[in-house]
Amino acid sequence: MGAMTDRNSDTALRLLAPRANLLGTGDGDSLQNINTTYLPNGAFCWVNANATLYRLDKTSTAASAPDAVIVPASGPGRWRALSGNAVLSEARMSMFQPAALAVVIATINVWVALPAAGSYAPQTSASAFWSISATTGIATYSGPAMIYHFSAALNLAAGETAAVTAEVALTVNGEDIATTNVRDLAERVAVSSTTSFEGLALANEIALVPTDTVQLIARNTSGAEDLIAAGIQIIGMPVGTV
Repeated sequence: MGAMTDRNSDTALRLLAPRANLLGTGDGDSLQNINTTYLPNGAFCWVNANATLYRLDKTSTAASAPDAVIVPASGPGRWRALSGNAVLSEARMSMFQPAALAVVIATINVWVALPAAGSYAPQTSASAFWSISATTGIATYSGPAMIYHFSAALNLAAGETAAVTAEVALTVNGEDIATTNVRDLAERVAVSSTTSFEGLALANEIALVPTDTVQLIARNTSGAEDLIAAGIQIIGMPVGTV
């Protein structure tokens, strides 16, 4: 059988019969065992074992990351989870830093990254689409272009005895760090606090592509006094494709 173009491929090659299992190079009913040589780019296959739809990307050489990325036993490309349980489990991101950390504010109104003090860790099992730096709290994305709903929560207090007014926001790729840029109200939260902790929560929808990073930033808008952050939590869930 000769190679077929995407446009002229038979329906049976573009939409394969469901497979019972995800992995198994010798399993005739597994996704991994399908020879992709004669399949068109963009072919689809449903896997019953994890209730997930996979799309074949014949140009991809991505590393194996079950259940998100499946390397065929024969033929080029990669099967990528498109929708279903694998996407939700492998694409979600959650991390937590329980300790009280000093946020050093050297200049009024300047955005700074939350402190690099260690102990940032996933709250749930690790995701194939995310890596989290324990020392910086920076989460790096490696999945397909996707829209995420992020929620973040933390407790914030003044580092000195005087009350302060502070703002907290999520940033992608370090945007606004070391600047005095003004953010829309929908992109930040503000709190006025003395030395007692005040709880903050924010939510944003952000479009991400591979290698994008996400982290929390803060600034003191009433002075140059330091802040104290505790109980930092960030959760991201995919809500759609870009």
